[in-house]
Amino acid sequence: MNKKLINILILVILGFLGFYFYKKYNVAPTINFEKLSLVDLDNQPVKFSSFKGKKMVVCFSASWCPNCLVELKELNEVKNSELADVDVIVISDESLEKVISFKERKAYPFTFLKLNQSFGDIGIFSIPTSYIVNTKLEVKKETVGYLDWKNHSAAEALVKLMD
Repeated sequence: MNKKLINILILVILGFLGFYFYKKYNVAPTINFEKLSLVDLDNQPVKFSSFKGKKMVVCFSASWCPNCLVELKELNEVKNSELADVDVIVISDESLEKVISFKERKAYPFTFLKLNQSFGDIGIFSIPTSYIVNTKLEVKKETVGYLDWKNHSAAEALVKLMD
């Protein structure tokens, strides 16, 4: 009887741990974008409200992250077609020098911003983490992990969410 109770207790604990880690690493956190401390590549403060009126894909990303690199490359490839009227905002918690160097190397037509906090401070523990934001600055979809922007119908559906 004791052995059965211990096994049940272990399963319950493992279940809670599994849920905790799933939520921490696979569920995008709710972020108050207005409270983020952001700077542009000239080290000037940026308020998220300055993007009001624009459709946006906001990517929390890093120059060393393989899945981030794939997602940014694909965003660049569809920028002039499916995402022609969408701004891509790339936010990194790396040093400003690294963000500038990455932008110069890749020459992507995106807005790059530096977060003056760590991703962990705002609840992001897995990257890329992306948010689809409409013109009223409302988050319409969030996702952890790579989004397949080459899938035309998926990209089209995401852009529709921004209206």
